[in-house]
Amino acid sequence: MIIAGTMPIKGLDLIVGKATLRGNKIIINNKEFPVSMGTGALIGAVLKTLEYFDNDDVKVITAGDIGEGDGSLKIYEALKEVDDDLLVIHYIKPKISKIKEIDFSPKIIADAGGMYVAKAANIGDKFYLFLPDVGELAFLADEKATHPAYVRGFISEIDDKEVPKLIERAYKLKMPKYMVVKGETDYVVNEGKIIDTIKEPKIEAMECIGGTGDTLTGIISSLVSVGFKIEDAMSLGCKINRKLGEIVNAKPNTQIVEIINVIPEVLKEYIK
Repeated sequence: MIIAGTMPIKGLDLIVGKATLRGNKIIINNKEFPVSMGTGALIGAVLKTLEYFDNDDVKVITAGDIGEGDGSLKIYEALKEVDDDLLVIHYIKPKISKIKEIDFSPKIIADAGGMYVAKAANIGDKFYLFLPDVGELAFLADEKATHPAYVRGFISEIDDKEVPKLIERAYKLKMPKYMVVKGETDYVVNEGKIIDTIKEPKIEAMECIGGTGDTLTGIISSLVSVGFKIEDAMSLGCKINRKLGEIVNAKPNTQIVEIINVIPEVLKEYIK
């Protein structure tokens, strides 16, 4: 399993290596990174999920990028050499010409910038799974938008109750076979059809904590990597991610690392 995504660290050169977790720090090639929102939270969630399965085979491709695109370009170049069967593309600055150079024979899961560039390049159908929130889904459903900032108002103002309409609209464009829409209700989608909805447990504070969407992506990706069927991984991942908030009694000031650390405990409850 390979995770590709930038870190918000200016000047950090390309790093490719196996990731491990030591306390609240991610270690890659003897360099330390915080388990925080974004790529760090995703990596942390993957490592804690795979810990339950006695699996530590996680490779990370990362570089520093604070919005200038320099680190993202380095990651795109490294993605040309991917030789694993599961790749997760996370925070990365969209670059259409570069994403088209990637080998799409592995299963590719995309969140955040990975989805944005896939949509902008009109190659979403080459991907395996997208995990948008409702706002990102509005972008995916807007055939004229090339970036989430340019979503037309009549689409972006759709609320959670109208998510099924957005899903239907998105699948008129090129989308992956599978999608999980994260929100007040989580929607599990197969080829544009909603096959499951997860609403409980409902922990309102989870909406306020940065990184909970990243943990969901990490959990689902990890379940796929250890052999769960994709439909089962999507539904189970949504349930597990919600249960994490309940276990830690999440508050708006709860740190994402507190949530990540209880992943093995929740897995014991859901996976016998």
